[in-house]
Amino acid sequence: MDPPAAPDHPEAGRDYPADWPQFLAWFPDEAACVRYLEALSWPHGFECPGCGVAGPPWRGSRRRLVCRACGHQTTVTAGTLFQATRTPLRQWFAACWYVATAEQGVSARRLARELGLGSYETAWTMLHRLRRAMVRSGRPRLEGVAEVGSVVLRGRPAARGGPSAALAAIAVEDRGERAGRVRMQRLGSRAVAQLVGFVTRAVEPGATIRAERAGVADALADLGYARAPDAGLAHLPGVRERLEAWLLGTHQGAASHDQLDWYLDEFTFRFNRRASTHRGLLFYRLLEEAVVTPPLPYRRVVHSGLDPGPEGAAPRREAGLP
Repeated sequence: MDPPAAPDHPEAGRDYPADWPQFLAWFPDEAACVRYLEALSWPHGFECPGCGVAGPPWRGSRRRLVCRACGHQTTVTAGTLFQATRTPLRQWFAACWYVATAEQGVSARRLARELGLGSYETAWTMLHRLRRAMVRSGRPRLEGVAEVGSVVLRGRPAARGGPSAALAAIAVEDRGERAGRVRMQRLGSRAVAQLVGFVTRAVEPGATIRAERAGVADALADLGYARAPDAGLAHLPGVRERLEAWLLGTHQGAASHDQLDWYLDEFTFRFNRRASTHRGLLFYRLLEEAVVTPPLPYRRVVHSGLDPGPEGAAPRREAGLP
């Protein structure tokens, strides 16, 4: 297996495994995973993150890469989602494969079972870190005609006694008979300004907006967005129903409010790639993002509370987590 060359149009069997048997053949050990990550991180050859000089590094112990020009030391996982992990890269790769190629996603309990992980806590943390990598860096905003609205989602309150439901914004491209890309974000309230702020971040200026609330359409028109002559929503209701069904079916409605954006990121990743004919390509794209996603400490994963996950068993300790 040759490492990927980060082509504009990666091909199955050349740049990424086409199926699970090929995955096992490509990544038999840690060394193969390291080579693959190195090629993804530096597709045109090693470039020192310290001085910027390109050229083959010295290879030291513990997988250190040492710049020949300035002596700066780094590793293939430094500055990535895998930094300081105690979980083998081969298990991380397998987790990426299961998460990216699953039709509806996987629960932490199932991931722990499939990968033979030592604890539910490890699988839970891996899943949340991978969700953070599902948001493509520098992704473009929606274009053309976009339908805009919100959805009330049931879940676990961020604090004891908190509200039993959370509010999220949805924007979906109208591509005629089918829905295009979607963008989603948790909202703090139903205030028009909240939804308008979301749209300005998610939809290109000058795009045509079809909003389910007249006040939102008016406010966006003042900002230069065009108002659709037809107020009917062709795709937003279906996306909303699909999101609700996914949260209930895959996560049993247990997504905590303080981590809702992460679940929305995962749904967006899956929905926007629902027509992909090569499931392995999703694995490739997820790894691409993982190497440019900054490290995510455990305390940032759990924020202010613990997410029990779909099975109701909350992580209780940090020891042993990647």
